[in-house]
This record gives sequence, structure tokens and C-alpha cells, in this order.
Amino acid sequence: MYKIEKIGDNAFYIKALGTFPPSIAKKFVKEFKTKTKHLERFSAIIDGLDFIILALKSFKTILKLLKKNNKKLIKSAYITKNPVLAKEFELLLERAESPNRIIVDNFEDAKNWLEIKEINIQKQ
Repeated sequence: MYKIEKIGDNAFYIKALGTFPPSIAKKFVKEFKTKTKHLERFSAIIDGLDFIILALKSFKTILKLLKKNNKKLIKSAYITKNPVLAKEFELLLERAESPNRIIVDNFEDAKNWLEIKEINIQKQ
């Protein structure tokens, strides 16, 4: 399960919960593409603190999205404290081939990386 919130003109907060089966990964990719298609550039904070594990097919689906978005991405931060998930994110980010993505331990570090001082969740 997941939720995508707009937190600025070109920034998003993504909350991932539980597992991420392939059907959810495909739905996420479709929704994320819709929300970012009119943006030339964007940043994202991905909150994986309540995320459990990524299925292999889901991993491939998300990796494809990340690679397609390398040129549009300003910066992104992945928040996790789960060592297994951190390793999955590390592999995902290595294969996405973008230095603009990092793994952090908390929300404040994510905000600092994206150079965001204040977050305002915008209702859509």
C-alpha cells in the first residue's frame, strides 16, 4: 500500500506501507507518472519506515520507473531503518544509476537533502 502527497510545486512525499506486490507496484507507477507528467523536474521523499519488503517483480517495475525519471529528478531521499529493506533500496538505487538518490534514517535528513525547509501537504 502507498500514498502520494504533493508537498510543494515540484516535490512529493510518498508513504509506503506493508508489502508491495506487483499489482500495487504497477498501480503506483501509473499514478506517479500521472502526477509527474506535466513537471519538467521534481523531487521526492519516500518514507519506507512502515514498508516491509519488495517483491522481485515489483523491484523490476520500480527500477524501470526510476531509470525513466533520472533526467527529471532533482533529488530524492529514501527513509528506512529496516536493514533488509535498506539493502533492497541500496541495490535499487545503484541500478537506477543516479547520484541524486540517497538513503537516510529520518525525515529531517530527507528534508535537508532535498533542501526543503517546510512541508505543506496540498489537497488535490
